[in-house]
Amino acid sequence: MRSWKAFIIAAALAIAAADPASAQQTHPTRELAADAARQPYDVRTFGVFRKLMLEGDFSAKVPLADVMEKHPTTGIGAVADARGEISIYDGKLIVSYGTPGGRPDGATDSAALLAMGSAREWESVTVERDIAPEEMESHLAATAKSRGIDPEKSFPFQGRGVIAPYAMHVNAAPTGGSHGMGLPMAITVERKGWEIEGRVAGLYVSADLMGIATHGGERIHAHWVAPDGMATAHLDRWGLKAGTVLLLPKR
Repeated sequence: MRSWKAFIIAAALAIAAADPASAQQTHPTRELAADAARQPYDVRTFGVFRKLMLEGDFSAKVPLADVMEKHPTTGIGAVADARGEISIYDGKLIVSYGTPGGRPDGATDSAALLAMGSAREWESVTVERDIAPEEMESHLAATAKSRGIDPEKSFPFQGRGVIAPYAMHVNAAPTGGSHGMGLPMAITVERKGWEIEGRVAGLYVSADLMGIATHGGERIHAHWVAPDGMATAHLDRWGLKAGTVLLLPKR
C-alpha cells in the first residue's frame, strides 16, 4: 500500500495536469511558450484574470525585467500583491502604484497578471465618430476585420487621442480576508469623467483567452496611459472621441 506522502504527491501532480491554469501558475515560462505557439502577434499571458478577481491571487508570476527582455510592443497587467498597474506602450514599460512608497523603478517589480503582444508595424485608423463604451468591442473587431485581421484571434492594439467617457482605477493594496464570488479583491484608487486625453494600450483576445487575459465574457483588456507616458491605469469603462487614432498591427 502506498504511503500517505506518496498518495498526496501523486494527487497533486494529477490536479496540476488536469488544470491548465494551475499549471500556468506553477510553470509560467512553459505556459508562456505554449501561448506563443498558438497565438498570433506573439501574444503571451502570465497569471489568470479570473483567479485574480475571484480568488485574490495577486502572487508574483513573472519579473518585469524578464518580460521586457522579450521586447513586447504592447502589454497590460497588475503588479504583484495588488499594489499597482502595468502597461507597455510602444515598447516602454509604465508602472503606477496606488499608494506612495512603490518601488522607484517599476522594472524591478513583478506582475501578478500580464498579457502582452508585439506588432512589427502599426496601421493608423482614425475613428470617424464617437464610440460609446458598449460599442468598443464590436467596433474594434469590425475595424480589425476591415484591415485583414481575424477578429476570432488575438491581437494587440494601441490608441492616442481622447477617451470619452472613462472610468479607471489603480490597485493600491489587497483587501485581505475572505470574499464571495465577484467581490473586489483589492483596494483601488478610482477616477472617472466625461473625457481624458491620453493613449490606450490593449489586447483583443480570442475566445480561449477570455477570463485569462481579460475579465470573463470580455474580449478586451485595456489601460490608459498618460500623454507624457509617466502614469497608467486599468480602464474599467471607456469610449473614444471622434478623431482619436487606433493603431492596429499592419498586415
